[in-house]
Amino acid sequence: MGDLRKKEFVYSFLLRLFSVAMGIMLLLPIEAGASISDSTEVKSVSEALIDANNDGEFDFLNQYITVSGRASVASSVFSDQNLTVYIQDTKSGILVFSDTLKQEITSGDSLIVAGKLELYYGKPEVVVDSLRIVQTDSRNPTPIPVQDAFKSPKRYLGMLVEGEAVVTRKNMSSDYTSLTISHSDTSGSSLTVFVDDAHSYRQDFNFDMLRVGDRIHITGIMDTYTFQESGNTIYEILPRTPEDLQYSGMPQRYVMLLLWGAGILILIIGGWVWSLKKQVRSQTKDLQQALEDRAILMQEIHHRVKNNLAMIAGLLDLQMDTTSLEEVKDKLEDSKSRIQSMALIHDKLYQTESYRSVRLDNYLQELVEAIYQTFSDKQEDVELRFSLEPLEMKVDKAVTCGLLVNELVVNAFKHAFDSKDQGMLKVELSKHQDKATLVISDNGPGLPDDFDNKTDSLGSLLIDTFASQLEAERDIESENGSTFTFRFPLN
Repeated sequence: MGDLRKKEFVYSFLLRLFSVAMGIMLLLPIEAGASISDSTEVKSVSEALIDANNDGEFDFLNQYITVSGRASVASSVFSDQNLTVYIQDTKSGILVFSDTLKQEITSGDSLIVAGKLELYYGKPEVVVDSLRIVQTDSRNPTPIPVQDAFKSPKRYLGMLVEGEAVVTRKNMSSDYTSLTISHSDTSGSSLTVFVDDAHSYRQDFNFDMLRVGDRIHITGIMDTYTFQESGNTIYEILPRTPEDLQYSGMPQRYVMLLLWGAGILILIIGGWVWSLKKQVRSQTKDLQQALEDRAILMQEIHHRVKNNLAMIAGLLDLQMDTTSLEEVKDKLEDSKSRIQSMALIHDKLYQTESYRSVRLDNYLQELVEAIYQTFSDKQEDVELRFSLEPLEMKVDKAVTCGLLVNELVVNAFKHAFDSKDQGMLKVELSKHQDKATLVISDNGPGLPDDFDNKTDSLGSLLIDTFASQLEAERDIESENGSTFTFRFPLN
């Protein structure tokens, strides 16, 4: 066997020299180390793997043949010690192997190789002793769709395949890394992506990121391997470089990281929202309690103010009982009436939940009716008429308005109905845009001619003062009774 190897080496060396010379003469692209004669019959890969009698064995098995094909992988990828190249045509592919030749081949080169067709662990290969590059081309052969390889892997052995698949299993060891892939999650057929420790780029593959369920885009050489002990045969895809194994879509690891991150973020946000709600509930409870305490306090204040004003009115009653002077009694009665008008406001505020405003229409009606009750001797002779539109007013303005109405109504009861068989007192309140109109009228004899000039009268002075505080425009008529009209802004 050793002598044969030596003879083959000498023969190969002589043919190599002859080929170099012929290449120079004929300007043909013949690589160093090639010893293939132009007269040799060259078979395609498909012809070299023919089984004409269908006996399950290649017709040229264990024979020396010359084969042409196009390289689908560079010579240094699968082994840095031996020549390991796959060549193919449009129908078939085959492994080209040599442990003696050292030839630099790139993917896409067109080759003519000569050697013996053998079976290695059940798969065909050409163990070559000579090789020639007839054309250099950086383009890869057109790959077969990986979906076709799932259906009939044996048919495409040795050929370049490409397509998308789903990782269904992952196995990593110190000697190799393998991925079991399927066409889909529910597909029954599967292939194995295999990278062993002799692969030049094994350390560059990012297998740690891959997870079962990831969709990948795989490109590689279709290959097979038969286990000697069990006799089981598996079909493999051998990726050439890390670029042949790419993610299609988002990796499961990223999805899990995103889910974990989203879960943690949701927990953080949920905890923050819960804490915030707890603080809001606590503060709301405190504010609610403070508002309730304030409401009770305000009610108590208005109740006490009303009681104090009622007490002052009672003291004025006692004072009136101790004097015999009618003029003094009249003055005290007027003061008592003014105090009672203010007490009525606080009574209204005590009965409501709002402490900033009151219903002016309700307040004025109750005020006039209360004054009406104090003049018991004229109740049968005087008719009250109300035309009041619903109107909200701030407390300070309502008090001023009440005092103004008090002066006018008391004055009417004192002077307007003495000579009338049937008196009539009318109170009107209306609203137009942002202004209110208040009208107090009676059917008495009217006002004296010098009413506007009676600046020494306390009643007149108070009416002017209250009208000024309301910023009211005043209009007085004294025909067929007296009519006081006041127009003032609500705000």
